[in-house]
Amino acid sequence: MKNIYYNTKNRLRNLKKIERRTAGIEGVATPSKYPPWKGGEAKQRGVTRMRKIIGAVLIGLLVFNSAEASRIKKVWSSAGKKPKWISVFPEKKGYHYFVGISQNQEDSGVALQRAIEEALKQVLTTIGVVAGSKMRIDKEISENKEVTKMLDQYKENSRGRVKGHKIQEVYTEEYRDDDRRFYDVYVLMMYSDAEIKNERSRIEDQQAENRRLANDTIRGIDGMLKDGRIADAYQESARVFTMLADQPGASQYELLKSNIKKMLSGFAIEPVVVSGKNPSVKLSLNWNGKKTPAPGIKMVSAFKSGAGVISTPQTTGGDGIAVFPISKIKFEAGLAKIEVKPAEEQFTDSLKNAYMDDSDIDSMRGSIKETYIEIILKAADFGGSKFCLIIWNDGGKRENAFEVSLMKELTTAGISVRTFAELPSGVGFDSFESKDFYDFLSSQGMDTLIVGRLGIIDNGDVYNLKSVTTQIDIKVSEIKTRKMLAAFQKANTGVQINFERAKQKTSSELAKELSPQIIEIAGVQ
Repeated sequence: MKNIYYNTKNRLRNLKKIERRTAGIEGVATPSKYPPWKGGEAKQRGVTRMRKIIGAVLIGLLVFNSAEASRIKKVWSSAGKKPKWISVFPEKKGYHYFVGISQNQEDSGVALQRAIEEALKQVLTTIGVVAGSKMRIDKEISENKEVTKMLDQYKENSRGRVKGHKIQEVYTEEYRDDDRRFYDVYVLMMYSDAEIKNERSRIEDQQAENRRLANDTIRGIDGMLKDGRIADAYQESARVFTMLADQPGASQYELLKSNIKKMLSGFAIEPVVVSGKNPSVKLSLNWNGKKTPAPGIKMVSAFKSGAGVISTPQTTGGDGIAVFPISKIKFEAGLAKIEVKPAEEQFTDSLKNAYMDDSDIDSMRGSIKETYIEIILKAADFGGSKFCLIIWNDGGKRENAFEVSLMKELTTAGISVRTFAELPSGVGFDSFESKDFYDFLSSQGMDTLIVGRLGIIDNGDVYNLKSVTTQIDIKVSEIKTRKMLAAFQKANTGVQINFERAKQKTSSELAKELSPQIIEIAGVQ
């Protein structure tokens, strides 16, 4: 918002220009650009209205921005006024001057460091180093004890004087915007011709040494890939590639960039185990026509359909296999889908200080995102949880036919279901929540109880056909905790040539309607 100060004058100036241009448009003295024989009067009125609107809008913006600007106040500066060198570089024979600027920073120490970084970019550009290499700038700052000490002192006292390490002067402004405080910092650096020459020579020697080290490392990386040390090979490639960030024209730089892209696009995932509670995948690298297991790579997984608790991330073993134990899973219509892929940050974090075009970065990220696999898990493959199903009729007797029909639907969906012909005395739909009954079910290895009461209603004849409504009340509870998971009611009405067929038809259709809802509620393994 502080920039409003600098924009207000321009808006005032533009407003005055508009006022001058619109002055006298409605008077006879001003010649019109639009003669009457060309419909000029209507056009002239349109232009007049438009200019009035523009003027009103600009006035409104000016008033609003002025109100905003009035909230921002400069509360302190390190000098009476801005030094001239901020806008006009000093000139001195045999010397080079560099100005670093950092604005709108809430931390004064960060503001100073950013300003120094900006000045150093200019220094490095003058020396002949790629100015975009943040690693080089960080290195220049971190390895200079004088600079780091100066930054630490400035962070403690932003109003202290700063000078040293080619820094001739620092100018600071402190602003307040309501409760917010922020700083603008300007740094003036000076290097002599001799210092620039010496720095260029020093950096060139260092770059030559880095290229020599890169050659040795590249040979070592080839050995790592042959030995199947894929993760080590990638991290070493990224490290040396970053080291050469200030030499993007070097052949080693291009070779390493090509190898990194080749590795990221060469990963492939295949399923190993796709059933049960421990699904697994195998990650391989296709390199020079050879498929090699990729150990040491962090893999992540997530449910794409269904839900549950899955142990992630996992690291591939020596055989390239990663196993993802599932402690809890909820199926949708008997199925769940998980996606497994390499963790992106393990590749991108090691390149955060590298010097690359956006197209290279996008290409690498795209290769990582395209490496994934989806695994379909079936409830039928999970044998751990067992469900007890008991259905009574209105008279309190067991409804065996409906039990069988519903059990068939649930089993087809992958739910392991069991029923018991003999139950403890006194157990019914309204009296099943007894300790003895739950203890009995636990002793039989049951996890979830599904009980129901089926009612058959004779609706009479409809066009010589028998109409029947089959209605059921369902309750689902967890046996271990005796917690009620759900209670609901469903009904189905149909007609057939006689009562028994109508009952059979509506019961069968009701079982099909019930099963997805029961699977949704009780299908948590």
